[in-house]
Amino acid sequence: MKRSIIKDTLLYGAGDILTKAIAFLLIPLYTNILAPAEYGVYQLLVLFITITMVLGMTGMNVALFKHFVTIHEDDTRRKLFTATLLWVFVSSAAIVVLAYILANPLSEILTGSASRSGLVGLAAINAALETILLVSLLIFRMEKRPIGYVTYTLIKVVLIVVGNYVLLKHLGMGVSGIIIAGIAADIIILGPILWRIGRYLTWPIPGRLVASMLAWGIPFVPATLAVVILTLSDRIILRYMSGFDSAGIYSVGYKLAGVIFLLYTAFRFAWGPYMFELAANNELANRTYPKVLTPLVAFLGLGAVSLVALSPEIFTVFVGEAYHAARFVLIPVSAAALFDAMNLFFGAGMQTRDRTIYVPIVTGFAAIINILLNLWLIPRFDFAGAAWATLISYAAMAYMSYRLGNPLMPVKYQWGRLSGVIIVVALGFAGGWFLEPLLSRLGVILGCAVFMIWLSDFKPVDLLLRRAHN
Repeated sequence: MKRSIIKDTLLYGAGDILTKAIAFLLIPLYTNILAPAEYGVYQLLVLFITITMVLGMTGMNVALFKHFVTIHEDDTRRKLFTATLLWVFVSSAAIVVLAYILANPLSEILTGSASRSGLVGLAAINAALETILLVSLLIFRMEKRPIGYVTYTLIKVVLIVVGNYVLLKHLGMGVSGIIIAGIAADIIILGPILWRIGRYLTWPIPGRLVASMLAWGIPFVPATLAVVILTLSDRIILRYMSGFDSAGIYSVGYKLAGVIFLLYTAFRFAWGPYMFELAANNELANRTYPKVLTPLVAFLGLGAVSLVALSPEIFTVFVGEAYHAARFVLIPVSAAALFDAMNLFFGAGMQTRDRTIYVPIVTGFAAIINILLNLWLIPRFDFAGAAWATLISYAAMAYMSYRLGNPLMPVKYQWGRLSGVIIVVALGFAGGWFLEPLLSRLGVILGCAVFMIWLSDFKPVDLLLRRAHN
């Protein structure tokens, strides 16, 4: 188990880092060609795409993942996958039609002008294709085949980057060019993926199977929408309170801070199947979960400190001058990734004990906190207020996950070590932000690394995972 978790995490991590590194080539393109206001418009369209995907998915992706991992009959697995794929195809198509009907008012909200309704239609098509692609790629994660998942994801990102440079830089198509590049990449890659996973398609599909999957997955719809609000609603609040410029600048800082969320996502992709397997034994979960969470938070914390400490050089090389004010956003948003990792572990009982009804309560609580904080802080601190609202909201979500999820599967976490990690990260942020010489900032990173290794207690991790394997 130890070897499998490490191998899968490294493969997902390497793939995601490669895709992110390639996608970083778009940051200089966007920040040098698009004005902050136009980039703000694009980010609001991203919000629309994300919400559309959530509604099209209707929680079926989560239901598929859970049942596929716990059921081993091949025929049942094929029915689960086919039911999910057909559902998202029909629901996404219906949402595209609805988006075209409501294109004018949606355009007024998202772009500030009803005359840009064509962007809404393109965004809806992009969302539908992304939804179908996401379900198709789930097969590789569920079968623990990270190489296939990473390969297709990497090809898709390369296609998007090439399309952006052609349509945005050379043809000057602006925001519409970015969305069309995404649509083209999805169409090109969907063909070979659907052919590859064709063996999972079957017929007929029992109606009760679809109903049972929807019953399990629907609670994740409000939960996921709450997460969308938590992660993206600050852009639309900034759009109305401070303008598209602030929304665009903030979005660039958020995107760079997303590197830390990317590192966490690599682990989460690998950890998913093992989370359910370990949870089958309360004693095993209680021994293993804490010894995995602490090193994970320490690793993410070190990444966050490194990002902040090296941010002057990163912004000089990758970001247009008009967006340099976004550097401050890195501190609170990258720190939020640590609490997101805690949320995954603290709330594991809600998924592994089939109490998914609690999930929207947790995420809804965090989303409400986020909206209220944004409304209070943005008028006072502009996009810096939105960044702090993000951090506080993620901390609130982790707290609520622990309160509701941990009683379902009691786990004693290493609070002393976790607190030590948070303190080291805070000190690292201070040193990385205020010290000017590069060598001093590199010293801060090295010092934090030493403390993180000590706090992580790696040897017991090896011992517990070895016991889990045995």
